[in-house]
Amino acid sequence: MELQQFAQAFSEFDNVLITDDKGCAIFYDLADLNILLEIGLTPDEFFQSTVTDNYQNLSPETSTVFQVIQTGQPVLYYEQQLTTLNGFSYLSLSSTYPIMEHGKVIGAIEFSKHFYETKQIKYLDNFLGHKLYRDNHTTYRLEDYITTNAEMKTQLEKARRSAQKSAPVLLTGETGTGKDIIAQGIHNESERYTKPFITLNCSTLTEDNIFTQLYGSDNEAKSGKLQEANGGTLFIDHLNLLDISLQAKLLHAVDIKVLNGEPLDIRYITTVNEDVDKLLAEKRLREDLFYRLNVLQIDLPPLRLRKEDIPIILDFYIQFYNEHTLQKNVSYRNEVIQLFYAYHWPGNVRELKSV
Repeated sequence: MELQQFAQAFSEFDNVLITDDKGCAIFYDLADLNILLEIGLTPDEFFQSTVTDNYQNLSPETSTVFQVIQTGQPVLYYEQQLTTLNGFSYLSLSSTYPIMEHGKVIGAIEFSKHFYETKQIKYLDNFLGHKLYRDNHTTYRLEDYITTNAEMKTQLEKARRSAQKSAPVLLTGETGTGKDIIAQGIHNESERYTKPFITLNCSTLTEDNIFTQLYGSDNEAKSGKLQEANGGTLFIDHLNLLDISLQAKLLHAVDIKVLNGEPLDIRYITTVNEDVDKLLAEKRLREDLFYRLNVLQIDLPPLRLRKEDIPIILDFYIQFYNEHTLQKNVSYRNEVIQLFYAYHWPGNVRELKSV
């Protein structure tokens, strides 16, 4: 079948891949992201390998990316049949360019289109309509959580294990401990990563708006959080700030399995920033709602209990701001670290970042 016939018969997917000088992906805007599911990869696995590692018939000698990196010359409009490790095959049309800095090749950028045979049309049905990975409303992966603390590493491992399940997760921890990073990381390491990660902020819910927030509004043609999160994750943030009188309505919503005649498949991740036992004892948290949302519990320790993380967090943000501001050589003296060790950080990592 000719390339032109492929283009006429099937939807066209435009992709952008950026690699470093070793051929490892550092950015991939993949129009048909679900192809990663079909070939058995997660985004994390993809970014931890070179572009040739995931294909049976691709080597440094046959890869356009490696050819461009080695020669510094672009390869334009190159047709190539690619076969993944599990046998999925498709035709790729690509143009690849070197990324240069001071006359040296530091990476490559490849623009490509994928074309599929008739027998693969079922894959296209899966690909269409899904959001891009970078547009599933998340920013973080679990590996973005900065720590050397043993207890925090234990909690991160619990988060990784929980990503392989669909049971509700309760994240506890003070404000600024990074519960949003963990929540997004669980979503992005699960099979739901191609689906939306939708946030329901309990601090904004009132008697007047909770129904619309959850179920939407026909009058305004507005979808609710349940519909938006279907197939993905609903992140229920700051549950402890939801008035006890409204918690029964949230419980009812969480228990719904069908909405507007359509089955609901939602993974719930919830946060509280106060002590759970105290919330229950003071009747500010319904026990039935708590047990419904607390199948798996992950507890994030405050920064004052993992002060060994202060230097690496400080180094990370100094490097970040050096790269993103005009002040390129910001550093700190040892006295700063000593002051930071002595401080109790009520705002935790978020406060340290602001400082």
